[in-house]
Amino acid sequence: MSLPEVLISSLLLASSSSAAIGVWSQAMATWQQSSTLQQRADQLELLQLASHRWLQGHGAERNLLISGSGPCLLDAQALAVALEQGVPLPQGITRQWVVDPELLGVWQELSALNVDGELLMRRRQLVSPAAYGLCMS
Repeated sequence: MSLPEVLISSLLLASSSSAAIGVWSQAMATWQQSSTLQQRADQLELLQLASHRWLQGHGAERNLLISGSGPCLLDAQALAVALEQGVPLPQGITRQWVVDPELLGVWQELSALNVDGELLMRRRQLVSPAAYGLCMS
């Protein structure tokens, strides 16, 4: 092999190796991002289940209903305080309670945020007082 052939083959090897490393790096970054997103989704699901279990076990012990109301209605504020103590949230996850417009219960909205505070995903779950045996009639 002559010197120009060696130089050209070395240049081709270096450029193809560089391109392969770039593609590999991009694939790893995409995989890491999807893995992180899946972990956050799993975390939200576990928090929904933990809230459900806490309400099953401790919901009747607390005064979570609006007193003096005709239908059996949950007090969103009391529910927020009780679950904040019973099922605390990890960093990067927020919880909001929204009263259902048809008065079927209260929606628990769990949101996962990235490090910049931007919304990654949100999960909603309807919490109905009847489902947890909180209604006497």
